[in-house]
Amino acid sequence: MKKISLIYFMSFCLGQSAFLGSISFDYSGSISGTFQAELSDSTLGGASAIKTENEDGTSFLFSAFQPLDSVTVSALFIYLNSPDTNLTSNTWSLPPNDWENPDVVFGFFPEVDTSFFSQFADLLPDSIDQDSTLLDSTFLEDLFTEIIIIITRDAYVGLSGSINLVHISVDSISGSFEIGALQAGIPPGIIDISNGSISMIGVALPQVDIEDEHILPSQVKLYPAYPNPFNPTTTIRFSVEKSNLLSLRIYDITGRLVDEFVNGELPAGEHEVTWNAVDSPSGVYFVQLVSGNNIQTEKVLLIK
Repeated sequence: MKKISLIYFMSFCLGQSAFLGSISFDYSGSISGTFQAELSDSTLGGASAIKTENEDGTSFLFSAFQPLDSVTVSALFIYLNSPDTNLTSNTWSLPPNDWENPDVVFGFFPEVDTSFFSQFADLLPDSIDQDSTLLDSTFLEDLFTEIIIIITRDAYVGLSGSINLVHISVDSISGSFEIGALQAGIPPGIIDISNGSISMIGVALPQVDIEDEHILPSQVKLYPAYPNPFNPTTTIRFSVEKSNLLSLRIYDITGRLVDEFVNGELPAGEHEVTWNAVDSPSGVYFVQLVSGNNIQTEKVLLIK
């Protein structure tokens, strides 16, 4: 589903820290209920986050989904920003210090049709390659701005309370929150959250990391897959200068082997394969070409 692809997409483009886990809370007021986003075998539920760092500080974007039925979900988005580049814990208080350039945004959708999330997918470009200007900080700032506009326009928006991340590291994030939120309308909707919980672990990918291009052999070359992002097929091209033993495999974001196309000797020349990911969930995948001790890896993004 496109609704869960945004976090993966941003982590994919920016090469920053990614986290997976759970977010839960009870809410009461104009409506009441329990929100529980936990990872499972389903692609519909669970919580994700990315942490980006630059000279201006640290930013977090949390995204969590609880399926209600086949076409309806509850959804939560939290954006946090701090000028500190070495955060190990921090507390953000609502309302934000500046609505035009907020340090904290909390948006909760108790019930929304999944078609709503197509507007997030519209923010994504049609294709991405390794040298894309998506790595530019201006793109990230504009993307965050568009996401915040969508959230504050339609969600229950946090106006009071606080979000406390008690632990921040490359391995995990944990915290809690108490929020009073308002939804625009006549009369406006109001909800209170008193027991919010965040628990996530870092996603590490050492076995499929991208090697520096200057050490790659000229005899074997892996080209960017096209289209990318894709749904559900993408074409993978590579060239072999002379007959060589090599392997071409697909890994998911946890490092699990998903598919294997080549494992042996291929003749010299241009080669291509088509990966049909119809049975795979949305997310980031890694195309890995191995020749001897040399590894070339390309990231691809599946959006359903």
